[in-house]
Amino acid sequence: MAPLQTVTKTIAVLEALLKVDQDRVGVTEIAEELGWSRAATHQYLSSLAAAGWLQQDASRKYVLTSQAAIFGRFAVRHAGVPPELPPVMRELVQELSEPISFAVVSGAEAVIVERQEPQRPFAIHRDAERHLSLHTSASGLVLLAFDAHLEYRGSEDELGASLEAVRAQGHCHRHSKWMGDVVDAVAVPIMARGNCLGALSVIAPEKRMDVPRAIEALTAARARVEEAITTRVGTVRAGRLG
Repeated sequence: MAPLQTVTKTIAVLEALLKVDQDRVGVTEIAEELGWSRAATHQYLSSLAAAGWLQQDASRKYVLTSQAAIFGRFAVRHAGVPPELPPVMRELVQELSEPISFAVVSGAEAVIVERQEPQRPFAIHRDAERHLSLHTSASGLVLLAFDAHLEYRGSEDELGASLEAVRAQGHCHRHSKWMGDVVDAVAVPIMARGNCLGALSVIAPEKRMDVPRAIEALTAARARVEEAITTRVGTVRAGRLG
């Protein structure tokens, strides 16, 4: 069954809003991004406004409404994991023999939305804490460093300096207490089209994990996931606009 062109083009407009990444956009910016006529672009923007997803300000620019934000929070809770990620996470569990997690931003914290555990004989399992600090955890610092929509970008305080280092290195390593234990945690961002989708991480009790090896493994995993996402999105987009 052929996809409905009105639906796929509406989604293309929403994706264009993400790519332009401005608080307020006009018909011209979206039309140029999509390569559409102003008339066709205006029709889709007006339809989204009529549906409650966009509204116009006094300058006739379009802005996203709270309805879009509500859907975004729903998506974080229920669809925050790219389909390319779980298989790679299972490979990392096999390679590092440690728990692998994927965390996303939710309000003022990071929340683990996917976790893969190694199978150890006679192991005593306990539920891991899924809520992480944005300011102290490896995953949280990666999210702060790479998510352009979060605060502290370019700050000159101690946290700002830490985030600059994370951006320069492409990863974060933290040696700290977590759930009462001293642990090593390594996290890397998962990026797509300039946006940070979340933080991929590994955590282990201190001295049990080879940290340089973990950094290398997560960096390579990030590259595989991002390449797969780029391929999928490009294929879908080509079919949508063709």
